[in-house]
Amino acid sequence: MMHKRLMITLLLLCLMTTFPALAEQHSFAAFHASLTLPDGVYETVLTPNNLASHEAFIQTQGGTVQAWEADFKARGIWLQAYDQDSDRVLVVSALEDVDGQRFFDINEHTSDVRADYRKSHGRDGAWSVLGYNYDSISWKNFSAGRFLQLRYTYRQGGELVCRGFQRRTIRNGYTITVDLQVYGRNLSSGDNTALNKVFDTFAFSQVLPMPELPITLAETDTAPVETYERAFTMKGETKPNARLNAVVMSFTDTQGQVFNATADKNGKYSLPIDLPREGSYLMTLTVESPGLESLTKSYSITYQEGLLPAVITAPPPDLFPQDSFTLMGKTESGVDVTLSVNGVTSQKRTGRDGEFSFKIDTANEGGYSINLSLTKKGFNERVFSYNASRLISQESRDEALRQTAVSPAYIEMAANPEGYDGQLLTYTGYLVSKEDASGEWILRIALDKTDSGFAQEMIVTAEGDPGHAVDSRVRVYGYLVGRNIGQTAAGEEEILPKLQLALLDLAP
Repeated sequence: MMHKRLMITLLLLCLMTTFPALAEQHSFAAFHASLTLPDGVYETVLTPNNLASHEAFIQTQGGTVQAWEADFKARGIWLQAYDQDSDRVLVVSALEDVDGQRFFDINEHTSDVRADYRKSHGRDGAWSVLGYNYDSISWKNFSAGRFLQLRYTYRQGGELVCRGFQRRTIRNGYTITVDLQVYGRNLSSGDNTALNKVFDTFAFSQVLPMPELPITLAETDTAPVETYERAFTMKGETKPNARLNAVVMSFTDTQGQVFNATADKNGKYSLPIDLPREGSYLMTLTVESPGLESLTKSYSITYQEGLLPAVITAPPPDLFPQDSFTLMGKTESGVDVTLSVNGVTSQKRTGRDGEFSFKIDTANEGGYSINLSLTKKGFNERVFSYNASRLISQESRDEALRQTAVSPAYIEMAANPEGYDGQLLTYTGYLVSKEDASGEWILRIALDKTDSGFAQEMIVTAEGDPGHAVDSRVRVYGYLVGRNIGQTAAGEEEILPKLQLALLDLAP
């Protein structure tokens, strides 16, 4: 019997050494989802349930188990995994926040609603208040549903904390974010690739049906941001017989004024507001209907006699990404609008809708001093000033890329890819093959051509066909993103350096 047990133990040990550890799947019952972490990448994986068993690690990060438990709960963190070799932290969070309650499932809403949610990540949105600056915001329909693709920098107290890539959606009543944070360095395409390796495994085990959401409100006439008139009327449509209650508070007064209205049997409402005097106000509107969750909205209002109302709907960014930019805004009718760009002026007068726009030529590199003035008889002049600059041209950007790339010896790079992870490398060789693999192009580059074939090969991934013919001699520029493990034609394992393409030139 003892001999039999010994044989079983030896067999188990043999199996453990023969087969690598399986990738680790994590399930999140609260919001009915799961994902899988790649094997051997994330050394430490924290969840709300295992913090106590990682007390030593948490202490090395300057924290305590008790404080981290509270932080995980407050921020809705369900997984926090550390890839310390690459200075990356993967964070999966899900919160039953206001957006989760309001939308429940962003996939079930109209494109206008999704556009508004995307815009909430902009420069003046709620996320910017928390310290996030998103420079890339777009929707993409993945197999798990629609997610925002985000790239950001995160600051606290003006100090840079980290950079990163995120995927975010609202589903099953939660705002869900898969976040790859990068510390102590700039972002690289390898970081986005690392996030995709995890996010490609993200899936929902269940999609809950849409419940009856909070009471709706569609405003046709809303509160003005700026006004020269004391009184205005809010109009729109909500639930039939819903009760509307507006509380108007002055920044200089502690006592507020209350205005009420009731929607008619068709849901239409009219709510007159009368401001007591000039000044700045915060108005809170609450809409209630029996059996439904109430809705609350806030408005900032500035009332000043002689104030010419103006909203710049498309202000210039800090950096112009293209050769032209259209500045847009809205004001009163019959307003003379003058634009000055580096001293060159142009003028328009607004029509009945009060809208105006100017197309600015931003093809030249350099700085742009922009001044916009609005004048109308009987009103005070409004002036808006901006400073922006033009990104370098694509040709210049490519040339700068060529100048910054390094070219370590192939043998050294292949033997120690971790030492060059995320770096821009360049090599001259031959385009051995290229193929479209489900939207991603796979290129095989060889640095040497011999009588028997090719040597010193690498795999390069690209978003599209690079356009050069197979067997062309090329100069490749790419970011090293690890190793590519595949098979040769003979069925043997093949491990090659893997690069993410930045630029591919024909070589002499």
